[in-house]
Amino acid sequence: MAASKEKYILSIDSGGSGIRAILFDKKGRIVSRQYEKTPPIISEPGALEHDPEKLWQALVSILKKTFKNKKFQAANVDALGICNQRGSFLLWDKTTGKPLTRLISWADVRAGKTSAEMNSNKIWKVIQFVSRILGTITGNPMLIATYMLKFTTDHASVRLKWVFDKNPELRKRAKKGEILFGTLDTWFVYKLTKGKEHISDPSNATVTGMFNPFQLQWNAPLCGIFNIPTKIFPNVKDTAADFGVTDPSLFGSAIPIRAVVGDQMAALFGHACFEKGGVKISQGSGAFVDMNMGDKPKISKRGLFPLVAWRLAGKPTYMLEGYTGTVGTLIDWLGKGIGLSDTPKVLNELASQTNDTEGVIFVPTASGMRFPHFNPNAKASVFGLSLATHRRHVARAVLEGIALSLFDILEGIKKDTNVPVRSIMVDGGVSQSDILLQCLADFCNVQVKRAPEPDMTATGAAYLAGLGSGYWKSLEELSKLERGYKIFKPKMDPKSRELKLERWHRAVQSTLKID
Repeated sequence: MAASKEKYILSIDSGGSGIRAILFDKKGRIVSRQYEKTPPIISEPGALEHDPEKLWQALVSILKKTFKNKKFQAANVDALGICNQRGSFLLWDKTTGKPLTRLISWADVRAGKTSAEMNSNKIWKVIQFVSRILGTITGNPMLIATYMLKFTTDHASVRLKWVFDKNPELRKRAKKGEILFGTLDTWFVYKLTKGKEHISDPSNATVTGMFNPFQLQWNAPLCGIFNIPTKIFPNVKDTAADFGVTDPSLFGSAIPIRAVVGDQMAALFGHACFEKGGVKISQGSGAFVDMNMGDKPKISKRGLFPLVAWRLAGKPTYMLEGYTGTVGTLIDWLGKGIGLSDTPKVLNELASQTNDTEGVIFVPTASGMRFPHFNPNAKASVFGLSLATHRRHVARAVLEGIALSLFDILEGIKKDTNVPVRSIMVDGGVSQSDILLQCLADFCNVQVKRAPEPDMTATGAAYLAGLGSGYWKSLEELSKLERGYKIFKPKMDPKSRELKLERWHRAVQSTLKID
Protein backbone atom coordinates (compact mmCIF):
# COMPACT_ATOMS: atom_id res chain seq x y z
CA MET A 1 0.00 0.00 0.00
CA ALA A 2 1.48 3.33 -1.05
CA ALA A 3 1.81 6.11 1.46
CA SER A 4 -0.73 8.93 1.30
CA LYS A 5 0.29 12.09 -0.54
CA GLU A 6 -1.50 14.27 1.99
CA LYS A 7 0.81 16.31 4.23
CA TYR A 8 0.51 16.81 7.98
CA ILE A 9 2.12 18.78 10.77
CA LEU A 10 3.61 16.74 13.62
CA SER A 11 3.73 18.15 17.14
CA ILE A 12 5.76 16.78 20.03
CA ASP A 13 4.63 17.85 23.49
CA SER A 14 6.79 16.74 26.43
CA GLY A 15 5.43 17.62 29.86
CA GLY A 16 6.26 16.77 33.43
CA SER A 17 4.75 13.27 33.39
CA GLY A 18 4.29 12.25 29.77
CA ILE A 19 5.06 12.88 26.11
CA ARG A 20 2.62 13.14 23.20
CA ALA A 21 2.91 13.00 19.43
CA ILE A 22 -0.01 14.60 17.60
CA LEU A 23 -0.62 14.98 13.87
CA PHE A 24 -2.65 17.90 12.50
CA ASP A 25 -4.17 18.28 9.06
CA LYS A 26 -4.51 21.42 6.94
CA LYS A 27 -7.68 22.47 8.77
CA GLY A 28 -5.94 22.22 12.15
CA ARG A 29 -7.77 19.02 13.08
CA ILE A 30 -6.10 16.23 15.06
CA VAL A 31 -5.84 13.05 12.97
CA SER A 32 -3.49 10.98 15.14
CA ARG A 33 -2.48 10.99 18.78
CA GLN A 34 0.07 8.90 20.70
CA TYR A 35 1.10 9.14 24.34
CA GLU A 36 3.58 7.57 26.76
CA LYS A 37 4.11 8.22 30.42
CA THR A 38 7.50 9.58 31.50
CA PRO A 39 7.30 9.63 35.29
CA PRO A 40 9.80 11.83 37.12
CA ILE A 41 12.59 10.61 39.39
CA ILE A 42 12.44 11.79 43.00
CA SER A 43 15.78 10.66 44.42
CA GLU A 44 15.78 12.83 47.56
CA PRO A 45 13.68 15.53 49.22
CA GLY A 46 13.26 18.51 46.87
CA ALA A 47 14.49 16.60 43.82
CA LEU A 48 12.50 16.34 40.59
CA GLU A 49 14.37 14.92 37.61
CA HIS A 50 14.01 12.83 34.47
CA ASP A 51 16.40 10.44 32.76
CA PRO A 52 17.24 12.24 29.45
CA GLU A 53 17.87 8.98 27.61
CA LYS A 54 14.50 7.57 28.68
CA LEU A 55 12.80 10.75 27.50
CA TRP A 56 14.55 10.32 24.15
CA GLN A 57 13.53 6.67 23.96
CA ALA A 58 9.92 7.63 24.72
CA LEU A 59 10.04 10.22 21.93
CA VAL A 60 11.31 7.68 19.41
CA SER A 61 8.73 5.15 20.60
CA ILE A 62 5.68 7.38 20.14
CA LEU A 63 6.89 8.54 16.73
CA LYS A 64 7.34 4.96 15.58
CA LYS A 65 3.83 4.19 16.82
CA THR A 66 2.55 7.16 14.82
CA PHE A 67 4.30 5.99 11.66
CA LYS A 68 2.90 2.45 11.91
CA ASN A 69 -0.15 3.83 10.14
CA LYS A 70 0.58 3.72 6.37
CA LYS A 71 -1.27 7.00 5.94
CA PHE A 72 1.00 8.74 8.42
CA GLN A 73 4.55 8.04 7.30
CA ALA A 74 7.50 10.31 8.02
CA ALA A 75 7.45 11.28 4.34
CA ASN A 76 3.94 12.69 4.88
CA VAL A 77 5.09 15.09 7.60
CA ASP A 78 5.55 18.59 6.25
CA ALA A 79 7.16 19.87 9.46
CA LEU A 80 7.76 19.00 13.10
CA GLY A 81 7.23 21.34 16.07
CA ILE A 82 8.40 20.69 19.63
CA CYS A 83 7.04 22.15 22.85
CA ASN A 84 8.29 21.24 26.28
CA GLN A 85 8.24 21.94 30.00
CA ARG A 86 10.21 25.13 30.30
CA GLY A 87 13.22 25.80 32.46
CA SER A 88 14.21 22.15 32.91
CA PHE A 89 17.75 21.45 31.66
CA LEU A 90 20.60 18.98 31.39
CA LEU A 91 24.28 18.96 30.51
CA TRP A 92 25.86 16.52 28.05
CA ASP A 93 29.26 15.67 26.61
CA LYS A 94 29.93 17.64 23.43
CA THR A 95 31.93 14.80 21.85
CA THR A 96 29.95 11.72 22.80
CA GLY A 97 26.48 13.23 23.33
CA LYS A 98 26.23 11.31 26.61
CA PRO A 99 24.22 13.06 29.37
CA LEU A 100 26.33 14.26 32.29
CA THR A 101 23.33 15.15 34.45
CA ARG A 102 19.70 14.18 34.57
CA LEU A 103 17.12 16.62 33.25
CA ILE A 104 16.70 18.82 36.32
CA SER A 105 13.11 20.01 36.46
CA TRP A 106 12.03 23.61 36.88
CA ALA A 107 10.19 22.35 39.99
CA ASP A 108 13.36 20.95 41.61
CA VAL A 109 13.99 23.02 44.77
CA ARG A 110 17.29 21.61 46.03
CA ALA A 111 19.13 24.79 45.03
CA GLY A 112 17.35 26.94 47.61
CA LYS A 113 20.56 27.79 49.46
CA THR A 114 22.23 28.70 46.17
CA SER A 115 19.44 31.15 45.31
CA ALA A 116 19.90 32.87 48.69
CA GLU A 117 23.66 33.12 48.09
CA MET A 118 23.10 34.59 44.63
CA ASN A 119 20.67 37.20 45.93
CA SER A 120 23.20 38.29 48.58
CA ASN A 121 26.22 38.33 46.22
CA LYS A 122 28.04 41.64 46.78
CA ILE A 123 28.73 42.37 43.13
CA TRP A 124 25.14 41.59 42.22
CA LYS A 125 23.81 43.83 45.00
CA VAL A 126 25.97 46.72 43.77
CA ILE A 127 24.64 46.22 40.23
CA GLN A 128 21.08 46.20 41.57
CA PHE A 129 21.71 49.35 43.62
CA VAL A 130 23.06 51.24 40.63
CA SER A 131 20.27 49.88 38.41
CA ARG A 132 17.69 51.08 40.91
CA ILE A 133 19.02 54.63 40.85
CA LEU A 134 19.42 54.81 37.07
CA GLY A 135 16.16 52.95 36.44
CA THR A 136 14.23 55.35 38.67
CA ILE A 137 15.74 58.34 36.86
CA THR A 138 15.44 57.06 33.30
CA GLY A 139 12.50 54.67 33.48
CA ASN A 140 14.57 52.16 31.49
CA PRO A 141 12.69 48.82 31.77
CA MET A 142 15.86 46.70 31.61
CA LEU A 143 17.37 48.57 34.57
CA ILE A 144 14.09 48.35 36.48
CA ALA A 145 13.95 44.60 35.81
CA THR A 146 17.54 44.22 37.02
CA TYR A 147 16.96 45.82 40.41
CA MET A 148 13.66 43.96 40.87
CA LEU A 149 15.09 40.54 40.01
CA LYS A 150 15.13 38.02 42.82
CA PHE A 151 16.67 34.62 42.10
CA THR A 152 14.62 31.55 42.94
CA THR A 153 14.96 27.86 42.17
CA ASP A 154 12.52 28.43 39.28
CA HIS A 155 15.46 29.97 37.42
CA ALA A 156 17.70 27.51 35.60
CA SER A 157 20.60 29.86 36.38
CA VAL A 158 20.26 28.98 40.08
CA ARG A 159 20.04 25.24 39.50
CA LEU A 160 22.91 25.34 37.00
CA LYS A 161 25.18 27.19 39.43
CA TRP A 162 24.21 24.64 42.08
CA VAL A 163 25.23 21.80 39.72
CA PHE A 164 28.58 23.42 38.99
CA ASP A 165 29.22 24.19 42.67
CA LYS A 166 28.58 20.54 43.53
CA ASN A 167 30.66 19.28 40.61
CA PRO A 168 33.68 21.59 40.07
CA GLU A 169 35.01 19.22 37.41
CA LEU A 170 31.93 19.87 35.30
CA ARG A 171 32.58 23.62 35.51
CA LYS A 172 36.18 23.09 34.42
CA ARG A 173 35.07 21.03 31.44
CA ALA A 174 32.40 23.61 30.60
CA LYS A 175 35.03 26.36 30.51
CA LYS A 176 37.07 24.25 28.11
CA GLY A 177 34.07 23.94 25.79
CA GLU A 178 33.65 20.19 26.35
CA ILE A 179 30.07 20.37 27.64
CA LEU A 180 26.75 21.47 26.15
CA PHE A 181 23.76 22.92 27.99
CA GLY A 182 20.20 22.52 26.83
CA THR A 183 16.59 22.77 27.82
CA LEU A 184 14.49 19.82 26.70
CA ASP A 185 13.80 21.25 23.24
CA THR A 186 17.54 21.59 22.64
CA TRP A 187 18.20 18.02 23.77
CA PHE A 188 15.50 16.61 21.50
CA VAL A 189 16.68 18.58 18.45
CA TYR A 190 20.27 17.50 19.17
CA LYS A 191 19.22 13.84 19.31
CA LEU A 192 16.86 14.01 16.33
CA THR A 193 19.59 15.53 14.15
CA LYS A 194 22.23 13.12 15.53
CA GLY A 195 24.26 15.91 17.10
CA LYS A 196 24.23 18.31 14.15
CA GLU A 197 22.18 21.02 15.84
CA HIS A 198 22.68 22.66 19.25
CA ILE A 199 19.90 25.19 19.18
CA SER A 200 16.93 26.75 20.99
CA ASP A 201 14.48 29.65 20.66
CA PRO A 202 13.86 32.81 22.73
CA SER A 203 10.75 31.45 24.48
CA ASN A 204 12.76 28.64 26.06
CA ALA A 205 15.95 30.66 26.52
CA THR A 206 14.29 33.55 28.33
CA VAL A 207 12.77 31.30 31.01
CA THR A 208 16.22 30.10 32.08
CA GLY A 209 16.96 33.52 33.58
CA MET A 210 20.25 33.61 31.62
CA PHE A 211 18.89 35.11 28.38
CA ASN A 212 18.33 38.86 28.30
CA PRO A 213 14.78 39.47 26.96
CA PHE A 214 15.58 43.10 26.19
CA GLN A 215 18.75 42.49 24.19
CA LEU A 216 17.69 39.02 23.01
CA GLN A 217 21.05 37.42 23.78
CA TRP A 218 22.64 35.31 26.48
CA ASN A 219 23.38 37.46 29.52
CA ALA A 220 27.18 37.24 29.67
CA PRO A 221 27.63 39.78 32.54
CA LEU A 222 25.18 37.95 34.81
CA CYS A 223 26.71 34.57 33.98
CA GLY A 224 30.17 36.00 34.62
CA ILE A 225 29.20 37.11 38.13
CA PHE A 226 28.05 33.60 38.98
CA ASN A 227 30.81 31.72 37.17
CA ILE A 228 28.60 30.14 34.50
CA PRO A 229 30.47 29.68 31.19
CA THR A 230 28.35 31.02 28.31
CA LYS A 231 30.10 28.85 25.70
CA ILE A 232 27.91 25.93 26.77
CA PHE A 233 24.70 27.64 25.59
CA PRO A 234 22.89 26.82 22.34
CA ASN A 235 22.40 29.19 19.42
CA VAL A 236 19.04 30.94 19.58
CA LYS A 237 16.86 31.15 16.46
CA ASP A 238 13.36 32.44 15.78
CA THR A 239 10.63 30.25 17.28
CA ALA A 240 9.48 29.22 13.80
CA ALA A 241 12.69 28.63 11.86
CA ASP A 242 14.94 25.98 10.33
CA PHE A 243 16.11 23.74 13.17
CA GLY A 244 17.52 21.11 10.85
CA VAL A 245 16.00 17.77 9.86
CA THR A 246 15.61 14.47 11.65
CA ASP A 247 18.23 11.94 10.65
CA PRO A 248 16.68 9.71 7.92
CA SER A 249 17.85 6.55 9.70
CA LEU A 250 15.45 7.22 12.58
CA PHE A 251 12.08 7.11 10.82
CA GLY A 252 12.82 6.28 7.17
CA SER A 253 12.63 9.85 5.87
CA ALA A 254 14.04 13.17 7.03
CA ILE A 255 11.46 15.39 8.77
CA PRO A 256 12.05 19.16 8.77
CA ILE A 257 12.07 20.58 12.30
CA ARG A 258 10.53 24.02 11.98
CA ALA A 259 9.60 25.14 15.50
CA VAL A 260 10.56 24.81 19.15
CA VAL A 261 8.64 26.66 21.86
CA GLY A 262 8.04 26.62 25.61
CA ASP A 263 4.80 25.02 26.73
CA GLN A 264 2.87 28.04 28.03
CA MET A 265 3.98 30.16 25.09
CA ALA A 266 2.82 27.38 22.77
CA ALA A 267 -0.62 27.40 24.40
CA LEU A 268 -0.88 31.18 24.01
CA PHE A 269 -0.07 30.79 20.31
CA GLY A 270 -2.40 27.80 19.96
CA HIS A 271 -5.29 29.94 21.21
CA ALA A 272 -4.42 32.49 18.47
CA CYS A 273 -3.72 35.18 21.07
CA PHE A 274 -1.64 37.03 18.50
CA GLU A 275 -2.64 40.56 19.51
CA LYS A 276 -1.61 42.66 22.50
CA GLY A 277 -3.99 41.99 25.39
CA GLY A 278 -4.72 38.42 24.30
CA VAL A 279 -5.04 36.19 27.39
CA LYS A 280 -5.05 32.47 27.97
CA ILE A 281 -5.31 30.53 31.20
CA SER A 282 -4.13 26.90 31.27
CA GLN A 283 -5.52 25.02 34.26
CA GLY A 284 -3.90 21.75 35.15
CA SER A 285 -2.18 20.84 38.42
CA GLY A 286 -1.44 24.58 38.59
CA ALA A 287 -2.84 27.46 36.55
CA PHE A 288 -0.83 29.74 34.27
CA VAL A 289 -2.22 33.15 33.30
CA ASP A 290 -0.42 34.56 30.25
CA MET A 291 -1.05 37.90 28.52
CA ASN A 292 0.36 39.03 25.17
CA MET A 293 2.22 42.31 25.74
CA GLY A 294 2.96 43.09 22.10
CA ASP A 295 6.34 43.92 20.61
CA LYS A 296 7.76 45.82 23.61
CA PRO A 297 8.84 44.17 26.88
CA LYS A 298 6.69 45.41 29.75
CA ILE A 299 7.52 45.26 33.44
CA SER A 300 4.98 44.60 36.16
CA LYS A 301 5.87 46.85 39.08
CA ARG A 302 4.98 44.01 41.44
CA GLY A 303 7.48 41.52 40.16
CA LEU A 304 6.43 39.92 36.88
CA PHE A 305 9.21 39.96 34.32
CA PRO A 306 8.91 40.10 30.55
CA LEU A 307 9.17 36.76 28.78
CA VAL A 308 9.54 36.24 25.05
CA ALA A 309 6.36 34.50 23.91
CA TRP A 310 7.78 33.87 20.42
CA ARG A 311 9.94 35.53 17.82
CA LEU A 312 8.88 35.42 14.15
CA ALA A 313 10.90 36.88 11.26
CA GLY A 314 13.21 38.49 13.81
CA LYS A 315 10.37 40.30 15.61
CA PRO A 316 9.73 39.31 19.23
CA THR A 317 6.33 39.17 20.91
CA TYR A 318 6.43 39.47 24.68
CA MET A 319 4.18 38.26 27.46
CA LEU A 320 3.73 38.47 31.22
CA GLU A 321 2.85 35.42 33.26
CA GLY A 322 1.36 34.89 36.68
CA TYR A 323 0.50 31.52 38.11
CA THR A 324 -0.98 29.71 41.05
CA GLY A 325 0.67 26.49 42.08
CA THR A 326 -2.37 24.53 43.24
CA VAL A 327 -5.51 24.07 41.18
CA GLY A 328 -5.88 20.47 40.02
CA THR A 329 -3.67 19.29 42.87
CA LEU A 330 -5.90 21.14 45.31
CA ILE A 331 -9.04 19.51 43.92
CA ASP A 332 -7.35 16.10 44.17
CA TRP A 333 -6.37 16.81 47.77
CA LEU A 334 -9.90 17.87 48.67
CA GLY A 335 -11.02 14.41 47.59
CA LYS A 336 -8.18 12.16 48.67
CA GLY A 337 -6.95 14.23 51.60
CA ILE A 338 -10.07 15.30 53.47
CA GLY A 339 -12.88 13.50 51.65
CA LEU A 340 -14.87 16.52 50.45
CA SER A 341 -15.45 14.82 47.10
CA ASP A 342 -14.17 11.62 45.55
CA THR A 343 -13.28 13.13 42.16
CA PRO A 344 -13.25 16.52 40.40
CA LYS A 345 -16.46 15.42 38.68
CA VAL A 346 -18.16 14.84 42.05
CA LEU A 347 -16.93 18.24 43.25
CA ASN A 348 -18.62 19.86 40.26
CA GLU A 349 -21.79 17.86 40.85
CA LEU A 350 -21.87 19.00 44.48
CA ALA A 351 -21.26 22.62 43.47
CA SER A 352 -24.04 22.44 40.88
CA GLN A 353 -26.56 21.73 43.65
CA THR A 354 -26.49 25.37 44.77
CA ASN A 355 -26.24 28.76 43.10
CA ASP A 356 -24.63 30.38 46.12
CA THR A 357 -22.00 29.55 48.71
CA GLU A 358 -24.21 30.92 51.52
CA GLY A 359 -21.34 33.10 52.70
CA VAL A 360 -18.55 30.48 52.50
CA ILE A 361 -15.27 31.76 51.03
CA PHE A 362 -12.40 29.44 50.15
CA VAL A 363 -8.93 30.95 49.59
CA PRO A 364 -7.14 28.20 47.59
CA THR A 365 -3.53 29.00 48.46
CA ALA A 366 -2.34 25.72 49.92
CA SER A 367 1.20 26.23 48.59
CA GLY A 368 1.53 29.95 49.24
CA MET A 369 0.46 33.08 47.40
CA ARG A 370 2.33 34.34 44.39
CA PHE A 371 1.57 37.39 42.25
CA PRO A 372 0.11 39.84 43.14
CA HIS A 373 0.28 39.14 46.91
CA PHE A 374 3.58 37.25 47.31
CA ASN A 375 3.38 35.34 50.56
CA PRO A 376 5.05 31.93 50.18
CA ASN A 377 3.91 30.89 53.66
CA ALA A 378 0.20 31.52 53.12
CA LYS A 379 -2.05 28.53 53.63
CA ALA A 380 -5.50 27.77 52.25
CA SER A 381 -8.31 29.22 54.33
CA VAL A 382 -12.07 28.75 54.67
CA PHE A 383 -14.30 31.55 55.96
CA GLY A 384 -17.99 31.83 56.70
CA LEU A 385 -18.80 28.33 57.93
CA SER A 386 -21.99 27.93 59.94
CA LEU A 387 -24.11 25.07 61.20
CA ALA A 388 -26.20 25.47 58.05
CA THR A 389 -23.18 24.95 55.77
CA HIS A 390 -23.41 21.90 53.52
CA ARG A 391 -20.71 20.21 51.45
CA ARG A 392 -22.29 21.70 48.32
CA HIS A 393 -21.62 25.21 49.63
CA VAL A 394 -17.99 24.39 50.29
CA ALA A 395 -17.66 22.72 46.87
CA ARG A 396 -18.99 25.81 45.14
CA ALA A 397 -16.74 28.03 47.28
CA VAL A 398 -13.73 26.00 46.12
CA LEU A 399 -14.53 26.61 42.44
CA GLU A 400 -15.32 30.28 43.10
CA GLY A 401 -12.07 30.61 45.04
CA ILE A 402 -10.03 29.23 42.13
CA ALA A 403 -11.79 31.66 39.76
CA LEU A 404 -11.21 34.56 42.15
CA SER A 405 -7.51 33.74 42.56
CA LEU A 406 -7.18 33.81 38.75
CA PHE A 407 -9.11 37.09 38.71
CA ASP A 408 -6.56 38.53 41.15
CA ILE A 409 -3.65 37.58 38.89
CA LEU A 410 -5.30 39.02 35.81
CA GLU A 411 -6.33 42.23 37.56
CA GLY A 412 -2.79 42.59 38.87
CA ILE A 413 -1.35 42.38 35.36
CA LYS A 414 -3.97 44.81 34.02
CA LYS A 415 -3.28 47.37 36.75
CA ASP A 416 0.49 47.11 36.36
CA THR A 417 0.47 47.45 32.56
CA ASN A 418 -2.74 49.31 31.64
CA VAL A 419 -3.35 46.69 28.96
CA PRO A 420 -7.11 45.93 28.63
CA VAL A 421 -8.52 42.39 28.37
CA ARG A 422 -11.30 41.67 25.90
CA SER A 423 -11.73 37.91 26.44
CA ILE A 424 -10.04 34.96 28.14
CA MET A 425 -9.12 31.71 26.39
CA VAL A 426 -8.89 28.63 28.63
CA ASP A 427 -7.67 25.06 28.41
CA GLY A 428 -6.56 22.26 30.73
CA GLY A 429 -8.31 19.56 32.68
CA VAL A 430 -9.70 21.83 35.40
CA SER A 431 -11.21 24.11 32.75
CA GLN A 432 -13.74 21.36 32.01
CA SER A 433 -15.78 22.71 34.95
CA ASP A 434 -18.60 24.88 33.54
CA ILE A 435 -19.22 26.34 36.99
CA LEU A 436 -15.62 27.47 37.40
CA LEU A 437 -15.57 29.10 33.95
CA GLN A 438 -18.90 30.86 34.50
CA CYS A 439 -17.50 32.23 37.78
CA LEU A 440 -14.39 33.39 35.94
CA ALA A 441 -16.50 35.17 33.31
CA ASP A 442 -18.63 36.80 36.02
CA PHE A 443 -15.72 38.01 38.16
CA CYS A 444 -13.51 39.18 35.26
CA ASN A 445 -16.57 40.59 33.46
CA VAL A 446 -15.44 39.37 30.03
CA GLN A 447 -16.21 36.37 27.84
CA VAL A 448 -14.37 33.15 28.69
CA LYS A 449 -13.81 30.74 25.79
CA ARG A 450 -12.96 27.08 26.41
CA ALA A 451 -11.00 25.23 23.75
CA PRO A 452 -12.27 21.84 22.57
CA GLU A 453 -8.74 20.46 23.02
CA PRO A 454 -7.93 20.26 26.77
CA ASP A 455 -4.24 21.06 26.26
CA MET A 456 -3.37 23.67 23.65
CA THR A 457 0.41 23.38 23.89
CA ALA A 458 0.68 20.82 21.11
CA THR A 459 -1.64 22.90 18.94
CA GLY A 460 0.59 25.95 19.33
CA ALA A 461 3.74 24.01 18.47
CA ALA A 462 2.01 22.65 15.36
CA TYR A 463 0.83 26.10 14.27
CA LEU A 464 4.35 27.49 14.64
CA ALA A 465 5.92 24.59 12.73
CA GLY A 466 3.37 24.94 9.95
CA LEU A 467 4.01 28.66 9.80
CA GLY A 468 7.76 28.01 9.65
CA SER A 469 7.41 25.57 6.76
CA GLY A 470 4.83 27.53 4.79
CA TYR A 471 2.15 24.89 5.38
CA TRP A 472 0.09 27.77 6.74
CA LYS A 473 0.90 31.13 5.19
CA SER A 474 0.07 33.68 7.88
CA LEU A 475 -1.31 34.41 11.34
CA GLU A 476 -4.56 35.40 9.64
CA GLU A 477 -4.90 31.94 8.11
CA LEU A 478 -4.24 30.33 11.50
CA SER A 479 -6.85 32.59 13.11
CA LYS A 480 -9.50 31.26 10.72
CA LEU A 481 -8.93 27.56 11.46
CA GLU A 482 -11.92 25.75 12.97
CA ARG A 483 -11.79 25.55 16.76
CA GLY A 484 -15.23 25.09 18.31
CA TYR A 485 -14.80 27.05 21.54
CA LYS A 486 -17.57 27.03 24.14
CA ILE A 487 -18.30 30.59 25.26
CA PHE A 488 -19.21 31.68 28.79
CA LYS A 489 -20.64 35.21 29.02
CA PRO A 490 -20.78 37.32 32.19
CA LYS A 491 -24.24 37.26 33.75
CA MET A 492 -23.74 38.25 37.40
CA ASP A 493 -25.39 41.56 38.27
CA PRO A 494 -22.92 44.38 39.12
CA LYS A 495 -24.04 44.73 42.74
CA SER A 496 -23.59 41.02 43.51
CA ARG A 497 -20.21 41.04 41.76
CA GLU A 498 -19.02 44.03 43.77
CA LEU A 499 -20.12 42.43 47.04
CA LYS A 500 -18.48 39.10 46.14
CA LEU A 501 -15.18 40.78 45.24
CA GLU A 502 -15.21 42.91 48.39
CA ARG A 503 -15.68 39.87 50.64
CA TRP A 504 -13.02 37.97 48.69
CA HIS A 505 -10.45 40.73 49.17
CA ARG A 506 -11.16 40.83 52.91
CA ALA A 507 -10.68 37.05 53.09
CA VAL A 508 -7.37 37.29 51.21
CA GLN A 509 -6.09 40.02 53.53
CA SER A 510 -7.05 37.93 56.56
CA THR A 511 -5.24 34.91 55.09
CA LEU A 512 -2.12 36.99 54.50
CA LYS A 513 -2.02 37.92 58.19
CA ILE A 514 -1.96 34.29 59.35
CA ASP A 515 1.57 32.86 59.69
